[in-house]
Amino acid sequence: MNRTVLTFDSMARGLAEYGDPHGRPVVLHHGLLGDAGLPDVWDALARDAAVRLIAVERPGYGASDPAPMTAVGDWTAHLLPVLEACGVDGSFDVLGISAGAPYAYALAAALPERVRRVWVLSGLPYVPDDAVRGHYPEEAEPVWTFYREAPEAEVVARFEAAAGRMAEVFAESPWVLASLPGLAAHGWRGPAREVRLQTRPWGFVPAGVTQPVRLWHAPADQEVPFPAAEATAALFPAARLTEQREPDHIPSEETLRELFGELGDEGP
Repeated sequence: MNRTVLTFDSMARGLAEYGDPHGRPVVLHHGLLGDAGLPDVWDALARDAAVRLIAVERPGYGASDPAPMTAVGDWTAHLLPVLEACGVDGSFDVLGISAGAPYAYALAAALPERVRRVWVLSGLPYVPDDAVRGHYPEEAEPVWTFYREAPEAEVVARFEAAAGRMAEVFAESPWVLASLPGLAAHGWRGPAREVRLQTRPWGFVPAGVTQPVRLWHAPADQEVPFPAAEATAALFPAARLTEQREPDHIPSEETLRELFGELGDEGP
């Protein structure tokens, strides 16, 4: 892993690179709780697949300073200077994990001439759509409403109050656990902003993502209902969804091997 902090207009942006530094670029988007840190297996699999995996920390995560965003689609303007600084001036793939999926879709919609394919692991569904969100349990709707309508300070306070419980929940996921102090250092503004944007208009629609979209999702996922993932996949013009055998929301190693196997087959 090679960690880097870049500065644009006095604002820091953190990233980490894995795999083959001369390989095909794939821009990775971490989940709601995370940063650019990944388990060692990612580095090994990316290297074997001749992939240059670039994990970029969104505002308020890791080394990236908080920054205002009005929609998920604003992410493209934040990322383009990072790509330029990394020497990525041609085509690339995008990969989204969980709540990072909308940001991968945003790049594909905004940059159809540069983004080749979209890869998604346990992705957040298109929850601005009432029908998609309707696949969640009934008790989830007040939570979505709170995230959408509550002042940011109240959402931040909810994350702060849940910090201890999150540490217990992710005790078996060291790479997620390691990101929590960084999130707290930014006052939880990163995830608080993201949950507020999830149920609001994303700034694009799935039909605008015309590239191939490849998804993996566990039918027994307790965080994101599989029917919501299926309904989201159906909104893209060219999507293929595979059931992950293991029930966890965290991508399994078997799924990672399938992902990098297909990335390697894609060629340069």
